[in-house]
Amino acid sequence: MAKVTGPLMSFGASGQIGKGIVMGNWRGVKYARSYVKPANPQTNAQQANRALFAFMREMWKLAPSIVADAWNAFAAGRPFTGMNKWVGENVRVIGSATDLQDLIGSPGARGGLPPSAFAAVTGGGSGEINVTFTAPTPPAGWTIAKAQCFAVHDQDPHGIFDGVFIANEDSTSPYAITLTGLGSAKPCVVCGWLKWTKPDGSLAYSVSLLDTATSGA
Repeated sequence: MAKVTGPLMSFGASGQIGKGIVMGNWRGVKYARSYVKPANPQTNAQQANRALFAFMREMWKLAPSIVADAWNAFAAGRPFTGMNKWVGENVRVIGSATDLQDLIGSPGARGGLPPSAFAAVTGGGSGEINVTFTAPTPPAGWTIAKAQCFAVHDQDPHGIFDGVFIANEDSTSPYAITLTGLGSAKPCVVCGWLKWTKPDGSLAYSVSLLDTATSGA
């Protein structure tokens, strides 16, 4: 890569000239290099990774605000977005899995404690799952604002997300939630976490816990 001064008799240049030379600027240094055709790898592993990224981006697009709020709180003031964190963290833990049973529903933000226990069981009605939380002892001055959770159909994250993304919340102890609209007898993964109010009035979110359950038939 050659450094240049006044490239092409100008004060600056960028981009490619035909298929021969590429001009640009890297950290304030102008350069010129030969054109290299961009690679488009198509190995099975690379295509699977692309599919996983696309799956997680589609999930984010359909995520209810209950879900997005926790990730956006984590990203606030940092050089990435809630979507970036959602995709990056879940791609990291799911990798080559063929199910969603390592899905991260909330990354935690600002120090919120997770539930002491969390459980999801088949609901009494068709398409229902019942979720319960056991609250931990709160730090001095902290209060639980809401217990929050979501369910999605358990599925291979290297395919096309089927679009079912159901979330709900409860602000009253003992924090029991019924998720509806999940379809009859569908295996699901369910993630739950706690949203806290801190002594200064700001909000915090716990990391999520995960359970599996089949929706009511």
